[in-house]
Parts: sequence; structure tokens; C-alpha cells
Amino acid sequence: LVSKSDSNRLTDNIMADTDNKQLSKSEPEAMPKSNLDSEASPKSKSDPETPPKSKPEPKSTQDAQASKTKQKRSSLALFTLFLLLIVAAATGYAAYYLWQQQISLLDSQNRDTASLRQQLNQFNAQLNSQSESLKQSITANNTQLQQLQQQQVELTKLSQQAIAITNRQQRGWILAEIDYLLRMANRRLQIARDINSAVAALSAASQRLFDLGDLSLFPIRQQLSKDIASLKTIQQVDVNGTALALDQMIEHLAELPFKSVVEEVKTQFEKPQPEEAEPKPKDGFVDSVIDTLKNIGDIKIHDRAIDPASSAEQQQHIEQILRTHLLGARLAVLRFDQSQFSHDLQQAIQILHAHYKTADNRVSQMNADLTNMSTLALTPQLPDITTSWSMLQKALQTEDDTNKQQPASKSKPSQEVM
Repeated sequence: LVSKSDSNRLTDNIMADTDNKQLSKSEPEAMPKSNLDSEASPKSKSDPETPPKSKPEPKSTQDAQASKTKQKRSSLALFTLFLLLIVAAATGYAAYYLWQQQISLLDSQNRDTASLRQQLNQFNAQLNSQSESLKQSITANNTQLQQLQQQQVELTKLSQQAIAITNRQQRGWILAEIDYLLRMANRRLQIARDINSAVAALSAASQRLFDLGDLSLFPIRQQLSKDIASLKTIQQVDVNGTALALDQMIEHLAELPFKSVVEEVKTQFEKPQPEEAEPKPKDGFVDSVIDTLKNIGDIKIHDRAIDPASSAEQQQHIEQILRTHLLGARLAVLRFDQSQFSHDLQQAIQILHAHYKTADNRVSQMNADLTNMSTLALTPQLPDITTSWSMLQKALQTEDDTNKQQPASKSKPSQEVM
């Protein structure tokens, strides 16, 4: 790989070096001869020094030296050429080695590049497959989203329709509830005479009208307030409490003590006779004699016989009669029968005074309870609460008429367009 010019220069330099070395060796050999000549022909000190003159060498020595130099040059050139060949061989081997290394490196790089390209292709294939699957999933999600949006729109429409129907029907439901409450209040008042239940139903109807918030129905609320106030002025008779009290009296009748024969006769004699409204006309002598006998002393003549309750059978009979009157009073209070209730109570009070010991605490307490019951008014005058219901019916009828007219007015323009 070394150029020829470089090799020639190198050989010239080597030859020049060898010539210089030979000349340096030949100069010392000539120096002794000159010294001998100087010793053989000495000069005086006063004579000036003259340089020695070299003698010309013979031609045989010069040829020998030239041949020696040529041989040395040829051997040196051969050696140099050999070295150059060795250097060239080494350089070629090194270049070949480096070339092989470069080739192997390139092969390894090519293999690595091929593997990387294969991996890149695989990665691209996976990426493409994943992108395709992702696109498919996105497409499916988009379709599902569109379906959900359509369903949401449909549900929104349905909910709006339901809300509209509910708002439209809610008023009707509230008005129907108010109508039911008013009718129920009237029935409880007229049939069961339950004033408290009627007041509660009217109050509930008024509250529903307040919740509805319709000013056109405000007169109905005013009428309801009047009806509630009129019902609260009436004293409610505790029918159930009165019936239960009569049941307790009937249950404890067997415990009440009867009067003795003497007390019963005395009680019967002490009873005042009813006064005659008009004096009977005297029929004759017999009647005048009887009147005369009545006015003499303490003689008293009774028109009825004295019948004391002395035997157990008579006491049981009196107790049964009293029980019957108390049961009749209980039935009358449940039926709101004022006349029957008062009659049975009066009969029971009379039997207690006639046949039972009024001094006993139980008899006196029953007598007081029956007397208080006789003052109860089972059928007080009840007010008319149907006015509010009639006003509500008129309002409902008016609303129905307006609702029927609205669809007719809406259908007319459509018919004209057609």
C-alpha cells in the first residue's frame, strides 16, 4: 500500500546515510599519514604553518571502496525492500483484518437492523390490530351512545307527557277528594250525628283547598269556615261513653240493696197523689159520705193497693224490669231516640226510689248518674252543611264545560286549514 515514490525516497535517504558513515571512517585513516609527513619534515618555529597537501589515492582503492559502497547499498536496498515488503504484508494483513472486522460488524449491524425491523413490523402489526380493535370499540360505543341518547330523548318526552298528565289530573284528584270529604262530613253528621268527625272532614277539605291554591274556590273555603264554626258551638254528646256507663249499671244491678217491707210501704204512702184538674161532680149521697170520711182525722183512702217487694221472686222481677229500662235507654242513646231515652230513664229512676234503699251509696250514685243522663240532648238542632258541597259541584260543572269548549275551539282552525 506504500507508493513507489515514497519507497524510492526512503532508499535514497538510507544510501546517503551509509555514504556519510564511510567517509567519516576514511578520514581517520588518512590522518596518520599526514602526521608522519609532518614529523619527517619538521619546520622551524619561525616558519609559518602551511596546510598539508593530500596526496591523491590510487585508483584501485577507490574502485574497491566504490564497489564496497555499491554492495552495501544493494544489500541495504534489499534489506529495505524486505522491510517494506514485511511492512506492506503487515499493513495488508492489518487492513484485511480490519476489513473482515468491518464486514462482521456490518453483518452484525445488518442482523440487528433486520431484527429491529422485524420487531418494528411486529409492533406496527400489533399497533394496527389494536388501533383497529379500538376503532371498532369506539364505533360500537358511538352507536350505543346514540341509542342511549335516543332513549333519553324518548324518556324525556314520556316524562314530560307524564308530568303534564299528572299536573292536569292532579287538580281533578284534589277536587274529587274534597267532594268525598264534604259528602262524608254530611253523612257522619246526619246519620251518626258525629259532630267531631264532621268537623275533622270539613277541616281536611279546607286544607286541601288551601293546598290547591285556586282563588276561584276561595268562597267554598269561606263557607267551610262558617260550617265548622257552627258545628263547634254544638255540644257533642258522648254516645259511646253513655252506653258504656249504662252497661256498667246493668252489670252491677244484682249488688243493689232492696228496701224492707216497712220502708217500702212508708215510701208508697208518702208519695203524693196526683191532683185532679177538675173536681168530679157528685153523683149522689154515697159520694158525699165518702168525702166527709176523707176529711175526718188522719184517715186516708188510696185508690190502689200497696204491693211491697217482700219475696225474692218479686225482687227478681223488679230487678228485671229495671234492667229492661236500662237496656232500653242504652238502645235509645245509640239510636239517638230522645223520647225513648228520657222515658226509660224516668222509669228507672222511679223504680230506684220505690224499691231500693236510696240511703245506700251505690243506689244514690246510680240515681245521680241517671238524673244527669236525663238532661242530655241526643238530637240537637244540626246546621245544614251542604252549601259548600253545592258550591263545589257548580265549580266542577263550570270547569267541565270550559274543558269541553277548549278542544272544540282548537279543532276549528285545523278544519279551516284542511
